[in-house]
Amino acid sequence: MLRMPEFQYHAPRAAADAVAAWHDNNAGGGAMYVAGGTDLLPNIKHRLFTPAHVIGLAGLPKGGVTDAGDHLLIDAGVTLDALSREPLVRALLPPLAEAAGLVAGPQIRRMGTLGGNILLDTRCLFYNQTHFWRQALGYCLKKEGTWCHVIDGPKTCVAAQSADTVPVLLALDASITLLGPGGERELGMRDLYRFNGMDHLKLEKGELLTRVRIPKPAAGFKGRYQKLRMRGAIDFPQIGVAVIGTFDGPAPTSLEIVVGAANPQPKPIKGLDAFLGKPLDEAAIDAIAALVHKRTRPQEAIQGDPGWRRHMASVFTRRALSEMAAG
Repeated sequence: MLRMPEFQYHAPRAAADAVAAWHDNNAGGGAMYVAGGTDLLPNIKHRLFTPAHVIGLAGLPKGGVTDAGDHLLIDAGVTLDALSREPLVRALLPPLAEAAGLVAGPQIRRMGTLGGNILLDTRCLFYNQTHFWRQALGYCLKKEGTWCHVIDGPKTCVAAQSADTVPVLLALDASITLLGPGGERELGMRDLYRFNGMDHLKLEKGELLTRVRIPKPAAGFKGRYQKLRMRGAIDFPQIGVAVIGTFDGPAPTSLEIVVGAANPQPKPIKGLDAFLGKPLDEAAIDAIAALVHKRTRPQEAIQGDPGWRRHMASVFTRRALSEMAAG
């Protein structure tokens, strides 16, 4: 049986109090925030994290989803289940509702939050194991060791960023609000992630994610999120592809494709401007799918053959674009 190590639990009632509690208790053992805990608590049981203090966010006021004129504001504490069912999100941003509804299973979605999904720890076959298992292998670069068993080297960790909502949020040009002891700051989602599985988030120590800001899409908006996994529920993505665009008749006027669960950093596909203003016919769809295949380089950090996952990224792109072209 995996037992939870001891820690002191704090239950602040305001975001500022949570940040203060983190900084007051971070010395001498560390402090961590927990919202739904669907990923963090199993990781603590596996001794991937051993915080002396856990700052619970369940008691913070929930702001829900707010129509703020030219953008939507989503409280970071909104559960993934609520996000997938929210009428405003389903009407304006259906790919985001789709992605939230594909996370894990219904029990986890009812506990897990949008903020937790955005800040999800990177995953790897050699890292997300029990301490006994890791010890038998000699540990890994991300935890306790000095060697990445995926790339067979000591310098780079390629644990994958595997959150379903993240590719969609990047494609939608979302930004986040972070609260620290010095106040709030805004950070674009595209600037949040590093290509470093051990340190993949550009956060200052103790910063708390409080809300997500998403610009409302323009007229002619279409989008899809496609997810590859072994089972139809529960599993993390082996690849996730967000395809977002605005259309003037048959021609896209903007197009964004972001591939997730391939590397420590989500991958926005470059070179799509060449397809704007032209009909999205079968030849164009094939060319875009080939471009996604060329620019996607999955690592062996998670389940599934990398070549197969790379191929499925192009397959999912083709399917999404075909549905969008068909209206």
